Amino acid sequence: MNNLIKILYDRIPYYSTLGFDLQEISNGRANFEIEIRKELTQNGMIHGGVLASLVDSTCACAAFSLILPNGYATTIDLQVEFLKPVSSGRLKAKAKCIKSGKNIFFCKAKVWTEKGDLVCTGSSQLLRIK
Repeated sequence: MNNLIKILYDRIPYYSTLGFDLQEISNGRANFEIEIRKELTQNGMIHGGVLASLVDSTCACAAFSLILPNGYATTIDLQVEFLKPVSSGRLKAKAKCIKSGKNIFFCKAKVWTEKGDLVCTGSSQLLRIK
């Protein structure tokens, strides 16, 4: 396991609670995967809050890759565009930090199904707090 991944799972147990599987984190990029399970659904479809959290977490990890282990950041703005309802399977999320300022990080993310269907997109701004 990548050292940054271990640090993040130790600091943010929420990832494990939701079943987020951090696949990669490096150089302003991050990739998560998640298996859709009944506990994460509403009316048979993955809950929008889970997707928003996936976008937020993936963007945050892209920023964290630039400042961990000594720095940290928190989301100050999050925008999510929901494009397609999904009821089963595995989702893949990828994020990239598109601008890293002294204190603010700008990140963008996309979430796809295993078949390549785009489920949602999003962007976030994070504030360096350490």
